[in-house]
Amino acid sequence: MDTINNVKARLGKSVHIQNVLRAFEARDRNIQESNFDRVNFWSITNLVVMMMIAATQVYLVRSLFEDKRKIRT
Repeated sequence: MDTINNVKARLGKSVHIQNVLRAFEARDRNIQESNFDRVNFWSITNLVVMMMIAATQVYLVRSLFEDKRKIRT
């Protein structure tokens, strides 16, 4: 009987530890997904800003080489 109670107590501890580990895993997964979404958002924002800057630079360089005279000789 003592052996059965001992096994039952250890089994209960094992179940408790597994539940705690499951809770930690769920928390860590939520943090990981949140970080993934945050990194994706800022990567897309960075990409959009870089594209706007590139377009502005192309426009400015082209405007430097435009012939602004009305009569071409």
